[in-house]
Amino acid sequence: MSTITLLSVDRDLAERLSSALDGRVPVNMVQALEPEIIAAPTVIVLDRSALPPERSLGSAITTVAAQAGGRPIVLASEERSTEIVLQAIRAGASDVLARSINEAEAAETLSRLLNGALVERGRAAPLTILLGSDVEATAVLATDLAIQRSQAGGNHLLVDCTMPTSIAESYLDVQVGYGIATAIADIDRLDGTLLTNSLARHEATGLMLLTLDGGTGQEPAGIAANDVTRLVRLLRANFDEVTLCAGSLRHQGLLRELIRSADRIELLCSQSIRELGLARRLIEKLELDAAMIERIRLLVWDHDPRILLDGQRVAHALGLTRSMAVPVDHVRLRNALNAGTPLSAGGATPYVDAVRRVAGLPPAQRSPIELQVDRLKALAGRIGIGR
Repeated sequence: MSTITLLSVDRDLAERLSSALDGRVPVNMVQALEPEIIAAPTVIVLDRSALPPERSLGSAITTVAAQAGGRPIVLASEERSTEIVLQAIRAGASDVLARSINEAEAAETLSRLLNGALVERGRAAPLTILLGSDVEATAVLATDLAIQRSQAGGNHLLVDCTMPTSIAESYLDVQVGYGIATAIADIDRLDGTLLTNSLARHEATGLMLLTLDGGTGQEPAGIAANDVTRLVRLLRANFDEVTLCAGSLRHQGLLRELIRSADRIELLCSQSIRELGLARRLIEKLELDAAMIERIRLLVWDHDPRILLDGQRVAHALGLTRSMAVPVDHVRLRNALNAGTPLSAGGATPYVDAVRRVAGLPPAQRSPIELQVDRLKALAGRIGIGR
């Protein structure tokens, strides 16, 4: 968790700083920097009034900077003349705030520096990115995958970039009012508390959702690729795990950067020549190098062992070395989409087991009745019933 470390003995100043940040960030008042204090992401606020009169401002900031291990330093000073500001910046301070604290200014400055410290010094959560030409299938699998990982523990975020509206929003049956454009506008003050209060949450599983359209049904305008990558870095610093459905994103540079930074890259493709061609063109357009292609895992959507174009052949045609089958019961899936009840939030099925394998989790526990139904279905498949 990020903090404000205040080098001061003035409790009123500590309270003013806390008030400026709406109590979202702990303000720890100390008289000296210890290693454990700066172990976590923090912004150090140096109270100029706490310095001995005989000590120069420049030397004091230089000393703090030497102990701060690269953490940003802000000087709180009654006087903010050009000379004082330049002296502080040259000595190693990142900014200078009025000691009387203008709350809006302090909130903007400290939040910006805190976010920077969190991204640079905090642990980046694992990022999984799902790609695929079938936008609905990709969003459904991304949602179910995120649900399984969320239920396994931790604070999990799903970012759905499908347009014109979020498929994950419908599938989870949640109301979204906060999107990527708004998050980018808030980026300098974005933290765990603001995200928790703003993002849609699937109550049954605890999964948090951020969408591209933000519930408006319109593609956001004026968003640069760098803004999105910066936002994703910040989200990874605030969550235990992030799953991103590329969905309708078509900006090649952005997709390439997201893929480069991802821990897991999943590519959906069904057992059809058309889907295979689309997947091949996607890889070619992204101009991925051999190292990035090696990290991609093929997920064979709607897998059926009776189809000759199996996962191994699809993977070979795409130049991929790993594949995993994901069988789909279309009736169940359509009912789940229409009802807003994700399959992963229900009982054990072959599809859920496949999703759990993709997530690196053991199969879900089945009841005796479910096991008997599975055996009957397998028997029916072997003798040709339902073909």
